[in-house]
Amino acid sequence: MFSRLVFGSEPPMADSDHLVGAVVITVAVMAMAEVARPLRFINVAFGLWLIALAAPGAGIFAAAHSGLAGLVLVALSVPHGKRSEEHYGGWDRYIL
Repeated sequence: MFSRLVFGSEPPMADSDHLVGAVVITVAVMAMAEVARPLRFINVAFGLWLIALAAPGAGIFAAAHSGLAGLVLVALSVPHGKRSEEHYGGWDRYIL
């Protein structure tokens, strides 16, 4: 979210990073709930967006940072471990 300040990026890349950063944080917080865990797959799409982003106005460091952040986001969005032993009634079929 701070690429404009840290790397001196200019629009459209700075605007894209700012918007994607805010949405990623929002989705990650919502996915903390057990029944909303599938929302983390939305962050995979945003991670791929950051990897593929080669917008004008980006310096080499900003583009490298965007790609690295995208890779980390995709890696952290993939399910790890097993599902909780708790049960949620009718919501069980929707929990991945």
